[in-house]
Amino acid sequence: AFPARREEAWGRIVAALDGVLGPAGYALTRTTWTRVTAAGKSAVHLQRDRYGWDVRIVLRFVTPDGDVPDHPDWPGGDDVTLADFFEQAVGDPGTLAFIDVLERPECLNAAVDTLSEQVLPWFAALHSES
Repeated sequence: AFPARREEAWGRIVAALDGVLGPAGYALTRTTWTRVTAAGKSAVHLQRDRYGWDVRIVLRFVTPDGDVPDHPDWPGGDDVTLADFFEQAVGDPGTLAFIDVLERPECLNAAVDTLSEQVLPWFAALHSES
């Protein structure tokens, strides 16, 4: 029954993220929500674990030149995770085990809240720079 439960959890994750990202101007294509402005392209990507047990929320921003932003708040590297938004995160709050999403919905709620309250304003600030 796990494959069916995994797809149920996947559906919940996509619906929850789309509920916060869609109204913010992000378009969903396959497993990535993107927003493009003159300042660059931001993306929220769902990356499935190769073993099929969980999914990771990966954040990206690239300038029109294809580079990562030269911004003091950018943690460096290409990919950012939700853990980068905490002084001390136990694990990565953006890595969601499918079974946890079904049995402990608060883990998904925490990820969505972080996206809404911290990631989207951060992306908006990067998009407003020119």
